Amino acid sequence: MADITPLVNDLSCSVCHYIFNDPVILSCSHRFCKGCLQSWWMQSQEHLCPLCKRRSSKTEPPRNIALKNLSEAFQRGNADLCPLHGEKLELFCLDDLETACLICRDSEKHANHRFLPVDEAAPSHRKEIQELFKSQKVKLNDFVETKRKCDQIAAHIKVQTAHTERQIQKEFEKLHQFLQDEEKFRITALRDEEQMKGQKIKKKIEELSMQIETISQTVTETEQQLGAGDVSFLKKATAEKAGQPRPSPALPEGALLDVAKHLGNLAYAVLKKLEDNVSYFPVILDPNTAAPDLHLSDDLTSVRCGARQQLPENPERLVYGVLGSRSLESGTCTWEVEVGDSAHWELGVSNGIYRKSGIETISLNSFLFNLFGPDCFKIVFHKGRYRSQKGTQSVDLPAMQKLQRIRMTWDPTTHEMSFSDFKTNHKMRGQLSLSLLLPFFHSTDAVPLSICPGKNLPGS
Repeated sequence: MADITPLVNDLSCSVCHYIFNDPVILSCSHRFCKGCLQSWWMQSQEHLCPLCKRRSSKTEPPRNIALKNLSEAFQRGNADLCPLHGEKLELFCLDDLETACLICRDSEKHANHRFLPVDEAAPSHRKEIQELFKSQKVKLNDFVETKRKCDQIAAHIKVQTAHTERQIQKEFEKLHQFLQDEEKFRITALRDEEQMKGQKIKKKIEELSMQIETISQTVTETEQQLGAGDVSFLKKATAEKAGQPRPSPALPEGALLDVAKHLGNLAYAVLKKLEDNVSYFPVILDPNTAAPDLHLSDDLTSVRCGARQQLPENPERLVYGVLGSRSLESGTCTWEVEVGDSAHWELGVSNGIYRKSGIETISLNSFLFNLFGPDCFKIVFHKGRYRSQKGTQSVDLPAMQKLQRIRMTWDPTTHEMSFSDFKTNHKMRGQLSLSLLLPFFHSTDAVPLSICPGKNLPGS
């Protein structure tokens, strides 16, 4: 085999002593790897040639393309040769995890290092790399899948924004219309009072005008009588009884507008009337938790089963049912649900939330436990039968008249959840150990389950 050491020396950088990587040439004709030269200059703080110490006139020396191509060609053609010594790479250093030649083994760099022949080290090292490669591929797939889900979430955020904006506009249009109608009603009431009291005062003015005219005429005639002779005066005064006293005129009471009625606590009065015309729902459904086959109403107060929707797989989303948007944390909470003629529904509370992750590997008992956890309580109607479920325990209920509206009450002080029906007065109670619970709804029927509005607004 021909000695290639001189060629290796010609293609080696004087700083790192390896085959050139992206070589550059200085004005003094010395050549170095670009990275090596930049590191040398950073250490010395001067742009001097590492060999001859001549100052370089350029901070960015030109690349030597011909030398770069020659170095790369040499490396491709001599991949199994040591770049430092030109000897065959027959060993693998277990300490530095790199190939080495016989000369490298005896060098100071590898003093006291352990070596294996290349043909022995390659299989185990290849197997190790393959395992790492496998795990990296799995990790890559995880990242790709997570990014896909994030892309879905980003797109759904825009859909949610557009839909929510439309609903906000609709609600405010209703409020604007209510305020416009209320303004019109109150101005009409003001105009009606103005007209009524204006007519009344106008009639009073007309009566006073007639009396003034009558009295003025009497005054004129009396003045004339007073200027006549005694005999004529006495005859007239006796015949017409001039000068008889008349009652004094009085101003009408309540003639002015009742401004206080129209302006007093105006905003409060409108607000109270608004409260009487809007509905308050004690429970609102959370669309981010709804299973893909559940469709929520625009106001988030009813749910029905329908065609499966393309929804993002966000961590909060269930594969089964939908949750209320707020937990039942403080104070006694009561809400009612109209189930109507739905053939399959489930209503209750739960603090254990079953998500999509892990569905492929869990058993039925694990499914029930993960869905409802150790603390859940619900009533189920399916195939014409009722049953109660607490945790993973399910109990059939006695036959009863078909329920139409279910009232649910949660008392956090006693940790008691109760269900009742208006018609049958049937009640069912259960104790739950945790107070942090969420309302739970599920249906496989197209007939909606509708949350009934509360009787009073909070704090009223």
